[in-house]
Amino acid sequence: MSSLSVAGHEVRRLLRDRALPTLLTLLLALAAYAAWNGRAWVEQRNAAIGVIQLEEQHTHDRSRVFVGKAPSVLPRVQPVLPPAAMASVSIGQAEAYPYTADVVALGDRTQLFRNVWADIGNPAARAAGRFDLAFVIVFLLPLVILAASYDLWARERERGIAALVLSQPVAAGRLIAVKALARGAVVLLPAGVILVGAAAWSGAESLAGLGLLSLVILAYGGFWLAVAVLIGCFARRTTEAAIAAGGVWLLIVVMAPSLTLAAVNLAVPPPSQMQLATDVKARLAATARQQTLHRRSASTAVRSSTPVIPDDVREAYADLLATDLDLAPLIESHERAQDARRRVLDNVRLLMPAVAVQDALDRIAGSDADRALAFQDQVHAFWQARRLLHKAYLDRDAPQTLAEYEALPRFRFVEPAGVGRRGVRADLAALLAATLILLIAAGSMRRRLATP
Repeated sequence: MSSLSVAGHEVRRLLRDRALPTLLTLLLALAAYAAWNGRAWVEQRNAAIGVIQLEEQHTHDRSRVFVGKAPSVLPRVQPVLPPAAMASVSIGQAEAYPYTADVVALGDRTQLFRNVWADIGNPAARAAGRFDLAFVIVFLLPLVILAASYDLWARERERGIAALVLSQPVAAGRLIAVKALARGAVVLLPAGVILVGAAAWSGAESLAGLGLLSLVILAYGGFWLAVAVLIGCFARRTTEAAIAAGGVWLLIVVMAPSLTLAAVNLAVPPPSQMQLATDVKARLAATARQQTLHRRSASTAVRSSTPVIPDDVREAYADLLATDLDLAPLIESHERAQDARRRVLDNVRLLMPAVAVQDALDRIAGSDADRALAFQDQVHAFWQARRLLHKAYLDRDAPQTLAEYEALPRFRFVEPAGVGRRGVRADLAALLAATLILLIAAGSMRRRLATP
């Protein structure tokens, strides 16, 4: 009995099964809905960004009349993080991080992302997430693969024909490997075409992104085929194999991520945003009192010539800098705690295939934490640059001109180079390592295959 004849028999057997077209049709319907949902979300986000940019332009136009009447006119700017080319694939963490900011040059740093600090979103909706293609891939694709391959060897054992099959000149390990590959080709390849086609229909425009998406789907499908092979090594009845497949899916996809997150929360608890806001308000109040007392006690210096820009404007700017210095330790401590927790989560994700795949899809879609944090860093740098513009006018003792106002820089988000690709490669490597471990475990149990 050749491997080709075994593969042909498995393919014909699956094609005759009425459950396979039903599974693929259901997957197509769910993928189409998820693609529509992702596309609608991207359109809503772009519409919201359009409104923000229009409001920013109106603010810029209205503020023009004040140029020359104040040392500087630096109107409120609202930087935005546009959806990436593959954003419709995975909404992921996009709603948990800010996509816009309020940059007020003479405001304090804590107000840059005040809308996020308010946390007006529904926490239940954030926890559940949206029904997107990433959800279909991470949660539903394994069920389709397991439904078609959970009984790789259990059916023969249950029907009592395992000994007859093994009497043929074929090794048990090679037999189950060929059966798994045949079923994977019949199920995984059409499923991958459906999912990638749905991603393209949803508006995913990057050919490189679609290629990475295909690799992630194939690697994740291969992992679940390896799970089916391992189940086939010890399951002696189809019901036993089905229960084992369902239990493994529940453990890997649902329970392991939840339990791991709970453990990380105990080991490295997330820093309290509310506590930070409370501490910042208290520090601001204390700093304001100190500055008021200092100003009352300090004597006014006598200047040889009257400056164009009054000294009280310079004093106000100096107070802003002093406030920044007072707030810096609080903010830096909070950010260090966030970074420490994020590093732990980044390392732990590689131990869980479902989480690694979700992370890879988030990175492909541009809804990952690294892109959001790059946006926040660029907003902070832009805010500091606006501050320095105001200082330049004070240093030269000449107000801003209309030409300088019109030449004010606008915020443009710069995509971080290579960060997403490196993360996807790490996720794929972790997934392949997990698959290899399962196959090694199955290989060590190949003697059980010869037991009817």
